[in-house]
Amino acid sequence: MNTLLRRIPPIRLNRQRREVAFVVDPPGRFLLPGPQNPWLISFGPGLAACISGGMGVIEIGEWLRGAREDFPLGLLLLHIGSMAFLFAYPSIYDTFCRLCKRERHTVLVPWEDVIAVCGFNPSLGPGAITGFGWNFALLPPDPERPGYTLPGAGIVVGVGGLPGALAQWEYIRRFMEEGPEAITPSAREWGLEWYDAYVAREKAECERTNDMARWRRFRRKRLWEHARFAHWYTEYRMKHVLPKAVPKDWLAEWSKPLPREQWAKPSRQLAELSEQLRAAYQRGEKFIEMGDIEKRFGVEVPPSPRTAYRTLPFATNVA
Repeated sequence: MNTLLRRIPPIRLNRQRREVAFVVDPPGRFLLPGPQNPWLISFGPGLAACISGGMGVIEIGEWLRGAREDFPLGLLLLHIGSMAFLFAYPSIYDTFCRLCKRERHTVLVPWEDVIAVCGFNPSLGPGAITGFGWNFALLPPDPERPGYTLPGAGIVVGVGGLPGALAQWEYIRRFMEEGPEAITPSAREWGLEWYDAYVAREKAECERTNDMARWRRFRRKRLWEHARFAHWYTEYRMKHVLPKAVPKDWLAEWSKPLPREQWAKPSRQLAELSEQLRAAYQRGEKFIEMGDIEKRFGVEVPPSPRTAYRTLPFATNVA
């Protein structure tokens, strides 16, 4: 999982320039699967490591009991080699990518071209639908291939339903259109400091109500879930693993604040649609029931020019 997190760079929003930076994979197919590929981890060396590890435990147990004479050295070496390959493969993959000139790039997409999608995914079992899932995605379109997105770019977030997807989109949209003062800072529900405060509040409530049985149940549940370790490890990942997903000084020049007179302005069509939507909200209408708002309000949006977006190197300090 840490390897996966290190190889998934975040998107970066710049409301002053009205641009969004996406990291795009090189086009075309490559013989080697990516280190973050779940099939590689599950059915390649990962499967070999799991099988050899389980068999090694059994064989070593028999060796300790005296049921077998020789130590299972071959099985142990196979397990160590499988585990070592999982850690060494990212460096091998990156080396071949450099030799084959397959470097990732940063693509700067105009804000009004970015696509927001809410996807509904039923989980199918042998007999029936076993569950439902919703995803919110923020994706960059491919200007040279209408109907497609740029390879390997964008974010996908699991949400509880359509209202959750709209809430995610509205949070991002209001930041880009109105600024950070229009949004509420997200709650920090991770890390040791937050967890210790949460436990202290729960303990104080149990002592106030003199319900020590509830406190004991609470403590057993947290111990069973390894809750404190989980929050510590989440904090470690946030501070030490996720920052490695981007190179040092990535988009440093692009991210510098601009004078207000140089801020990019929204298009006339977007401003007109926003006014129409605000008036519709005041009448009590809901966005999910409006359909195609461009046709409904008679606003003709010109098609985006089919020209490649501005592209910058990913692994260096760029302007």
